[in-house]
Amino acid sequence: MNPLSPDTLLAARLLAEGELAGALRAAQDGLVADPGNAPLWNLLGVCAARLGQPALAAQCWTQALALDPATPDAHYNLGCLAMERDDAAQAEACYRAELKRDARHPSSLGNLGNLLQDAGRLDEAEACFRRRLSSQPGATAHYQLGRLLVEQGRSGEAEAHLRVCLDSQPDDVEALQLLGRLLEERGEAGEAEAMLRRALESAPGHVVAGNNLGLLLMAQRRWDEAERHLRAAHAAAPGAALANLANLASLLLATGRAAEAEALAKQALAAEPGRADWLNLLGLALREQGRDDEAGQAWEQGLASAPDHRRLRQNLGYLQLARGDWAAGWANHEARLEAAAYPVLPSPRWQGESLAGRRLLVLFEQGYGDAIQFSRYLAALSARGATRVVALCRRPLLPLFVRQWPQLEWLAMDGGYPAEFPPHDCHVFSMSLPSVLRAFEPPAGESYLQADPALRQAWRARLPAGRNIGLVWRGRAEHPFDHCRSLPGPEALRPLLADHGVNWISLQPEPDEAERTWLAENGVAELGSGLIDFAASAALLAALDCLVAVDTAMAHLAGALGVPCHLLLSADQVDWRWGLAGAATPWYRSLTLERRRRGESWEALAGRMTV
Repeated sequence: MNPLSPDTLLAARLLAEGELAGALRAAQDGLVADPGNAPLWNLLGVCAARLGQPALAAQCWTQALALDPATPDAHYNLGCLAMERDDAAQAEACYRAELKRDARHPSSLGNLGNLLQDAGRLDEAEACFRRRLSSQPGATAHYQLGRLLVEQGRSGEAEAHLRVCLDSQPDDVEALQLLGRLLEERGEAGEAEAMLRRALESAPGHVVAGNNLGLLLMAQRRWDEAERHLRAAHAAAPGAALANLANLASLLLATGRAAEAEALAKQALAAEPGRADWLNLLGLALREQGRDDEAGQAWEQGLASAPDHRRLRQNLGYLQLARGDWAAGWANHEARLEAAAYPVLPSPRWQGESLAGRRLLVLFEQGYGDAIQFSRYLAALSARGATRVVALCRRPLLPLFVRQWPQLEWLAMDGGYPAEFPPHDCHVFSMSLPSVLRAFEPPAGESYLQADPALRQAWRARLPAGRNIGLVWRGRAEHPFDHCRSLPGPEALRPLLADHGVNWISLQPEPDEAERTWLAENGVAELGSGLIDFAASAALLAALDCLVAVDTAMAHLAGALGVPCHLLLSADQVDWRWGLAGAATPWYRSLTLERRRRGESWEALAGRMTV
């Protein structure tokens, strides 16, 4: 390539120094003297682009390439212009043309990688980012590759690249917020919070960082702080992001402010009438206010325009099940299987066809209580004639279930579903059994689980003479609405303890030190810490006269055993299986539903109960 002319060098220097007017004059003067100077045409195009004249810029760059097809950056500049016009195909062609001239052109590699990533061509994008990293190993290259690795689910590799990026650019907002998200997903909430706060210090109005910090604080029940950040994120992009509005509305619903969530949903619907996401949100807000007919109408309206909307179908299904509209409810309940939390198996789902000569895999899903509730369908399933039925459940349930259904092959899972499943021909998830078996209404019957007689007798020998009633006051903290269903502590049950004719027994798993102290001071025997699995829990429950419990697996277990149980239900976020009103449930005859009134304290509810 020939040396650059003095006019070209002057125009380039002035452009680099931000002297746009001077650079423009230098380029124009140079072209008057030398109209065939391709680099000057390229520089003039850059000046035109920065002055907001894209059509003129394109003409200049095209002229530069007509004079010299190897003009540095001209193809790249045209690619950037095509990206601004959302012409991805043209942009890709321009970037590839620039890379044909210079295979190590960093900006073309980076922009082409972004374009390919947006198109879902992740392997090609990774190749571009790695080529850029090898040619210009800076912070931007590490960030781009790290972001791609996050999308591929390779979080360990992604973290390493993001940390290298931050080593050289500690205030890189995008790297900070993305690393914060990774750390939060890994359960390292403290460091995740620090990263997100650093991002907001560098860019106080950053929408994604503010939204993610709000979600992290929300998960910790730090409601006021979470709300501040979620509101700030929503204010920064009020009409731009569904997630911002939906997350703020979720916080309002979680903190008992359904009317405010309703107003937010209606505001969104005014801007985007008929949008399924906003109708879904509106239905949730209405449902929490007890306006079930309106909620159902909102969800049905959404499904009319978006029949495959998973959340709409699920929420309508929950309402239908709560009302006892079983067939429609179970059908819509199947939408849950489309969520990312469910594994994709290599076999077809069993749809109720003949199982003769086939191997069926049954997967117990969601919480311990769900598994206990839906295990009742195994008896009907066993009569379907499968050559082999393999059932997969979480380990603490295994001893209990093996004893009830020894004819099945049982496997335990720790944590999530395994990477590989045992050999089988078809599969079914446990909460699909009512639909598949067409057993729409809950099966009648007093109980369907039995405790081990020897274990039961061993527990009974440890109990004092007289009437023994168990207590469970909190559930699993990870439950999204545990703050609604769990009591603040055992002291909320103090009014019950006024009955000195009862021996009160704590069945609370893993009581903390403060709870142990309170129990000892108030004469409550602590046996919950000795329950090693659900077979042990069933044996102790069977030895008791009654149980008082919040909505946890222990209440399901009592119902399945036929043990009398008073189930304490919050006024907010009541699960579908307990219906809309009343003290009885078709799922368990031995349960009495004790519903807290809106605005009533747990202590007041305990004070008006008779056990």
